[in-house]
Amino acid sequence: MPTRSGWYWFRGESHIAEPFIVLVDEAGQFQWPDGGFQEVALAHGEWAGPIEQPED
Repeated sequence: MPTRSGWYWFRGESHIAEPFIVLVDEAGQFQWPDGGFQEVALAHGEWAGPIEQPED
């Protein structure tokens, strides 16, 4: 589960949908692809990240 802001992979616990990338903000919330916001602690699934920024 994310403990700091940044970009993360998320996959719901049902594993029906493909994983997707979300931006977690300083308040610990992220935006679903449909536009709704949710607290990270309330999203049940698998997290990976944060994804590091690419270097030039």
